[in-house]
Amino acid sequence: MRTVTKHLCLSLLALFLTLAPLNAAEPSPNVRFGMPSPAKADTKQREDYLIERPQYTLSYNATTRRPNWVCWRLRKADIGKAERGPFEPDPLLPKGFAKVTSHAYDGSGFDRDHMCPAKDRSATQADCDATFFVTNVVPQSPASNQKGWERLEAYCRDLTHQGHVLYIACGPHGTGGTGKDGYKEEIGKGKVEVTVPAKVWKVVMVLPDEEAEPRKNTRAIAVIMPNDQTVAYDWAKYRVSVKDVEKLTGYKFFPNLPEEVAAALKGKVDEVEIPAKSTRPNGEDKKPE
Repeated sequence: MRTVTKHLCLSLLALFLTLAPLNAAEPSPNVRFGMPSPAKADTKQREDYLIERPQYTLSYNATTRRPNWVCWRLRKADIGKAERGPFEPDPLLPKGFAKVTSHAYDGSGFDRDHMCPAKDRSATQADCDATFFVTNVVPQSPASNQKGWERLEAYCRDLTHQGHVLYIACGPHGTGGTGKDGYKEEIGKGKVEVTVPAKVWKVVMVLPDEEAEPRKNTRAIAVIMPNDQTVAYDWAKYRVSVKDVEKLTGYKFFPNLPEEVAAALKGKVDEVEIPAKSTRPNGEDKKPE
């Protein structure tokens, strides 16, 4: 009996060791349908450096000192009541990459805007704190950040309370934006300058649950918003097709999908009617800088 038990244990151990590398190689749920660019955690890829966390996956650009894109999965379970923390340099940036601090934004006239929002990762304090690494932040105009962009973020969270699961990618594009103190192309001093984007974009795939597979009629929301003070609360007016965001950025969204499915959902502009409360001021949801 002992011999049989020993052999069974050895067989189970061998099976575990065989499967472990496969499980370790499984893609993050934050990029379930693929990454927008071929980012790698390779210091030679200074302008497309991969940073992966349980909370989000991002591509960092050491030249602009801001993310190229940030991807995350959003579920109702991700949203809680964790408190905001301080902005911090990212400890995952390798040696030779400038460690941007929150002070680069001081007196700039631009908000420190999270790409993956703190509220989207507020279920635990650790998750929320991870959104405050400066690699997840871009200089965004107060009007854009606190009005249209914020209302879109809140709308996405509202969708999760209806049972939906969202796969989100967003990022900055271009150079030169207008904050409360006027037009600037860079903020910061000396070696810690951060490039101010001209626009910000977001792509959102809306699925009915975590197990659902995208179809040709799957809802996809995409926006391109100017980084200036003209932005009001009505984010829906900035809706475009996902294909339009691809043309702007050069990225390819959802590359793991079958081509015919991807083409169908990326080719249309979302026309779902947006509730008035999602395009108007809401003091409770206003984001601090």
